[in-house]
Amino acid sequence: MISLIGPINSGSATGGAGVATSTGISGSILRGYLIGAHIKYNDSPPATTDVTICTQGTSPRPPTYNLIVVSNNATDGWYYPRTTVHDIAGAAVSSTYDYLPLFDYVQVVIAQANNSDNVDVWLLVESG
Repeated sequence: MISLIGPINSGSATGGAGVATSTGISGSILRGYLIGAHIKYNDSPPATTDVTICTQGTSPRPPTYNLIVVSNNATDGWYYPRTTVHDIAGAAVSSTYDYLPLFDYVQVVIAQANNSDNVDVWLLVESG
């Protein structure tokens, strides 16, 4: 079953023009596989804005890992990330990709923005 989760808001950025940052966190642990994400930019951020969507990585869950990183952008859009599949020896299987697993809180981080800029993120998550 696929669920639409969100919006998860980054919070209002602070720190100055072109260097403001902010981090927002999902209200609950997300479980399943990330199918896609939509990023909506709010308050006219500059084209230098970076958005990182990642897991929180607080123990006892695995360390944080990036789900999507969009650099130097301010245009709304959908993203469909995949990860490389590895064999049992740890070697990447050529041209083989799969959905990213989720079992953690999700963080939405913006950087290189202006004061008050923020983003909303919606996630398509497939659960068993």
